[in-house]
Order: sequence, then C-alpha cells, then structure tokens
Amino acid sequence: MKKSNLKILSLLMLVAIVVATVFSCKKTSFPPDPNDNIVVKRQLEVSALNAFTGDSIGQFSVTITTPSATVTQTATGNKYVLTNLVSGNYTVVVSKTGYNTSTAKTVSVSLPTDAKSSMVVDASVTLAKVAAAVAVTGTTGGVVTVKANSEVAASATVASVAVAPATVFTLADGTKPATVSISVTNVPVNTQLAPVINVGGSNQVAVASIDVIKDQIPVKTLDLQPEGLTFSQPMVIDMYIGDMYPPQMSIADKTSKQAGLTLNYVRKDGTVEVLTPDHFSTDRNTVYYKITHFSQWHLLDNFLKIVKGANTKSAIQTKTSACGLGLNATFEYTTLYKMGDPADPYRPWLLTSQWADARYSVTELVNAPAQAGWTCVATWQCTLENWVLTDTCPGFWQQWRTRNIVIPIKGEKPTVSYVACHN
Repeated sequence: MKKSNLKILSLLMLVAIVVATVFSCKKTSFPPDPNDNIVVKRQLEVSALNAFTGDSIGQFSVTITTPSATVTQTATGNKYVLTNLVSGNYTVVVSKTGYNTSTAKTVSVSLPTDAKSSMVVDASVTLAKVAAAVAVTGTTGGVVTVKANSEVAASATVASVAVAPATVFTLADGTKPATVSISVTNVPVNTQLAPVINVGGSNQVAVASIDVIKDQIPVKTLDLQPEGLTFSQPMVIDMYIGDMYPPQMSIADKTSKQAGLTLNYVRKDGTVEVLTPDHFSTDRNTVYYKITHFSQWHLLDNFLKIVKGANTKSAIQTKTSACGLGLNATFEYTTLYKMGDPADPYRPWLLTSQWADARYSVTELVNAPAQAGWTCVATWQCTLENWVLTDTCPGFWQQWRTRNIVIPIKGEKPTVSYVACHN
C-alpha cells in the first residue's frame, strides 16, 4: 500500500513539473509576425529644395510621368506624395515661379516581393532661383556680376563677366540681337550646400555625398544664361578663388597649386571643353578665363583626382529591446575626417573646400511593436563607397599624396525578428 501511494505521489509530482514547464515558457517554433501591426505604404515622395540654401520650397508644381499616365499637381505644402506605386520608371519635373524648372529626374521603382513590406521612394530635386537678367548692348559692352546667392543682393560677389564693346551675339536660332539679356547664377556645389554643425566645440560640415566631374571634385560652378549664347569675341570671366586655400598658404604655394585649375564645360555628348586660365590677379586670389559661349561651367583642380572603387558593406549593427517591450531606436554609421589631424591635416578641406571637419553620415530608424514574452532584435548595415583621392601638386601638399575616403550611403531597412524570453 505504501509503495502504491509512493508511485501515485511520484506521478503527481511529474505531472506538476510538466505543467509548470509548459506555462513558464513560450513556444519558439511559431513566433508572432513583427509586421502584423505595420501599415503598408508604397509611395513616391517629391520635395523641392532651394539649390543655394538647401531649404524646402513649398507650393510647387510637379508633373510625374508614371508607367501608365502623366499626373500634374500642385503641392500644397513642402512635399507631394504619389501613392499606389507599381513597378517601372517614374519621371519627375518640378517648377515654381521665380525658379528655373528642374531637369527631368527619373527613378526606377521595383516593388518588394513581400506584400507586407513598405517602401518610400525619394524623388527630391533642387531648384535654382532665376537670376535677374542684365541687358547688355553689343556696341557698348558691360559687366555682369555673379552673387554667391542670387536671391540676396548683398551677398558676396563670386565672379563677374566682362563683355567687350562691339560684341556680336548669336542665339541658338542663328539670330544676332543688338541687345541681349544675360543672366548669370552661381550654382553651389554639394559641399557648399551642406550644413555646418558644432559638435563638442568643433565645426563639422555634414556632407551627404561627393560630386564628381570626370575624375575631379568641382570647386565652383557657374550657370551662364541664355544657354548656348555665342559671341564674336571672347568674354572675360573672373572668379574669386581666395576661399580655395588655407589662410596661411603663401603666394608661391598658390602659384604651384593654381597651375592645375581649368574651367570645364560638359557637352551634351559627354565630351568636355577645357579652358586654361588667361591670367591671375597679383595676390593669386582671382582667376580670369576667356569664354566664347554661355553654358554651365565648372572650375576643376586637375592636380586633385578622385576615383571610386568597389562598394563594400559596413559591419552589422544590432539593437535589442528588453523582454516584452517594443524597439524604437536609430542606427547610424559615420565617417569623420578631422581638420588638423596629424596623419593628414588638410584632407577634409580638400573634400569640402571649407575650414571644418568633414562628416559623412547615414541614419536609419527602427520602430517595432512590443510582443508580450518576446524580445525584439533588429539588425542593420549600410553600403560604403570607397574612394581614392590623389594629389599631385608640388610644394605645399607633397607630404600627403594618396588618401582613402570612405563614404556611407543609404543602408538597407533594418531586419526585425523576435526571440522568446522569460520575463
């Protein structure tokens, strides 16, 4: 009898252990879908940015050519959103009174195979303020100034165009007007639009990417209108370049460095017209070129070459929530090149033409809902552009010849998963 009771007691204890185990642990074979509470959005977002300030421009007109139709609308705010995307090419053109119409921007859309995956396609464009036209008479000639910001009359003059008397103008249609309205606009390069932030007492230029023409970084860009205007004798354009060099740089070093400066026009067929300087000012802070037509001209430094290598991936980053909690976090990958770094004190200045640290950064948000009894785990990595910057200028720069530049660009969406936990 005692043995029978002992067997019954042992059996009851075993059942109790099994029940306790079942109720204390969650099954891990069928975790909940982290995307159950996510609203699927597949949309094209169009925004217009001021080409000089980088500020948003509101109430612009947008024409979007989709794979099946053409849509023309006016954005009531700072952004126009096109929903219900399908796979294919979308061409976007933005216009606004007082600004030059944007060039057509085409983006390719490939919908995710996962029906629960959202996607937002960025189709932002920049608009340049139309510069005030200046009437120049062929018999008397004239001088047209170029402002750093065509919207602000008091902004610094970055160049001027001298039109010689008795100049014969020829328009694209072959006509020869006695008087022509000339519009000249400074087009800031990407780094000049980048915001300067102060971090820990040091200035940093927050740059998104590298602009490259041929295998060089454009130093300045001027847009001379009307496009394609030609003239019977060269016009002299002068450009201020005193901001291209560190303050302590001597005239001798400037002279050696400036030997590589050229003015470049990229033709429609991809070939490039290259002009060498006509002369410099005595203090070497102004360069003069003779041009024979109005177009968009780029000032390049031929001593400075930059070549893009193969893309790589950053290391995988992981963020984890506490048991039973959601995850709201930001992934970030940053490369920072410090001005004055003993290893290469002038590398950031060569990249940005600004006397500040160069900061290249991408971020990605993750917002995952909570699941009771589960830990949320998110992983992320971004693509890295690898560049080699080579400087062959004699003198001042000779101790730093080759520089490796790593630029993070937009990463993939974070991957979210859930792992069973014991709370």
